[in-house]
Formats: sequence, C-alpha cells, structure tokens
Amino acid sequence: MADAASYISYIITEIFCILFSVGIIIKANKNVGTDLQMRHFRGMALFFIVYLISDIWWALGQSGLIPFSRMLNKLTNAAGLSAVSLLTLGWCMFVIYRLDQNNSPKVRLLKKAHSVITATDCIFIITSVFTDFYFYIDEEGIFQFSDSYAVHIIFTFIQLFGSGIFSFVQSFSNKQVKIRKEYRLPLLFIIIPSATTILEEILPLTPIVPLGIFLPIHYAFLEIQNSEIYSDALTGLNNRRRMEIFLQDMIHDATEENPFRIYMIDVNDFKQVNDRFGHLAGDRALQLIADALHNVSDRLHGFCARYGGDEFVLIINEEAAVQEAIQSEVNLLRERCSDLIPQLSVCSGGAVCSSGAITAAQLIAQADEELYKQKEIYHGRKTK
Repeated sequence: MADAASYISYIITEIFCILFSVGIIIKANKNVGTDLQMRHFRGMALFFIVYLISDIWWALGQSGLIPFSRMLNKLTNAAGLSAVSLLTLGWCMFVIYRLDQNNSPKVRLLKKAHSVITATDCIFIITSVFTDFYFYIDEEGIFQFSDSYAVHIIFTFIQLFGSGIFSFVQSFSNKQVKIRKEYRLPLLFIIIPSATTILEEILPLTPIVPLGIFLPIHYAFLEIQNSEIYSDALTGLNNRRRMEIFLQDMIHDATEENPFRIYMIDVNDFKQVNDRFGHLAGDRALQLIADALHNVSDRLHGFCARYGGDEFVLIINEEAAVQEAIQSEVNLLRERCSDLIPQLSVCSGGAVCSSGAITAAQLIAQADEELYKQKEIYHGRKTK
C-alpha cells in the first residue's frame, strides 16, 4: 500500500469540493433556471458528490487507513465511475434543456442518444466488477484500469462533445452576447476535464480530475446565476439594476479628458403597437429594438440595457448619431419579419458626463429631458 500521507491532500481537496457542491445544489433553484433545467443541474452536482465520496473511500482504503477487500475496492470504483457517467448525462441534459425548451425532434433524438450511451456505459461499469472489462485489482491489491477502459473515456467524450458542439453551433444563431457566451460554456466541460485527465498521468495521486470536473460546474453556475440577476428576461439585454451599477462606475471615472455619453431611447407609439397588434407583437417589437440596440452598442464599444417598459439606455464614450444608427438597424431587422408591424421607430435623447460631481439620477434626468424634446418634435411632425 502507498504511504497514507500522500493521500491526505487528495482527501482534503475532495471534501472541500463536496462542501462547495452542496452549496451549489442548495442555490440551484427556479430563480436561476426552469425547474426542469435545475433538476438536471442538481442531479449532476449530486452525482459529482457521489463520485467524490467514492473516491475518498477508495483513497482511504488504498492507503490502508480502513479495511479494504478486493470486492469492496471494485464496488467503490464501480460506484465512482457510474457517478461520472451519470453526472455527464445530467450536464448534457441541462445543456440541452437550456438551449431548447420546445422539445423539438432533433432535441428528442439527442436526449435519447445520450441516455442510451450512458445506460450502455453503466452496464459495462457494473459488469466490470466481475469481468474486469474496465478495471481490475492486481496481485498487490492495487486498483488498475484495463485497456478496455478507453471505451468509458470514448463514451464520456462523445457525451460531452455531443452537447458541447450542439451548444456551440447554436450560439452562432443568437445575436445576444450574453446568450452566446452562455451557449459556449459547455466547451469548458470538454477542455478542462480533458486537460486534467492528461495531467493526472503526469502527476498521480493528486486531486486534479475532481478539480477539473468541479471548476466548469462552479463557473457555469456562477455565469448562469449572474446572467439571471443582471439580464432582462424578455430582451436578453442588461437590466436596469446592472445599468445603474455600470453607470455609477462610469461617473466615478469621468473627467473632462475622459467623458462619456448616455442616451435614453424610447419606442415611438409603442402603446398603439400593443393596442392594434396585441402584446405578443409588442414583445417581438421590443426584442427587435433590443437586437438593433445591441448591434449598435457592439459597433460603438458601448453598454446597453433595457431601462423599463419601452425605454432603453445606451452608454458610449464617443459622440455618435445614435438615433439614426439604431433606426437603420431596426429597418434592416424588420426586413426579415416585415409582417411584424407596419412601422417601428425610435427617439433618443442624450447627456454628456465629464465629471464625477453629478449623480446618476441627475444624468438620467438630463438625457430624459432631451428625449422628451425629441418626442415632442416627433409628435409635432405627425400632426402636420
């Protein structure tokens, strides 16, 4: 048996991973995602804990700190490998439900394929206790992987690549940066575990693989949680709360040499859109405006948010013809859905901040006053 001291850091690290994973399970509720999504996310975290417990038990037994028979060694590792297979399935299902809640035919096929692969892998794992297909115990009582263990690795990476590539491809069809970023998170579950698996061969008896699994779970949870807290549910833009935090930071850094501009943007005759075409069309109109604003913000390296209702905010460093740029984008986007509403236009009003002496409320009020003037001009043109 190996020196017991060499397993201490291994066990301590995995205990901390368990404690953090319990915290994730508690926090992963419907405020972060749908009940179905969070059920799979919690299941993934729970199977990760099962894997960690089995790995700790194996480390205690392999080091001679607890009695450990050959059969108990096999059963412990079978439980750990099964947990890895099931947590991989939980991650894949979470990714799929996060991307497509409509249960389309291609998604149903993908879910079925993942389930079949996991079931097959678990059967091989369980039967390996008796057949030594994936693993065996050598003459010195040490757990060893057999050559056929490559099948388990292949199954795992087929799972991860399946959901990861699907998510990555879907990201290109979404214009919102936040959503694109979230769709590309599954790639972390391919890159980090792959790298740690290679490192484990170089540095045996170190808790690299558990950390390699935990880090993407933890990072993904934090990113999704932040997205839910600071994003507008309808448009995917930053929400008012995030805008207020960002604006305070910008005001703090503003000087005569480093000014910035804030624009309040309002949809013209939005009430009429809702009254004539219904609230569903109104929602689609707001999403279209948000996409247009986001495209303009990207070009100007700015920050955009939904302020509330049909009002939006754009914060940029350089002076620009914001209203014309947004209207141009709106017109381009409307060509793809011309049946949405006959017309859609915006008004904007801006204010410049070149000092930290002004408050956020005062700056917004200045931009709002300019917006009001533009709205009066717009309504004056309509009545002529």
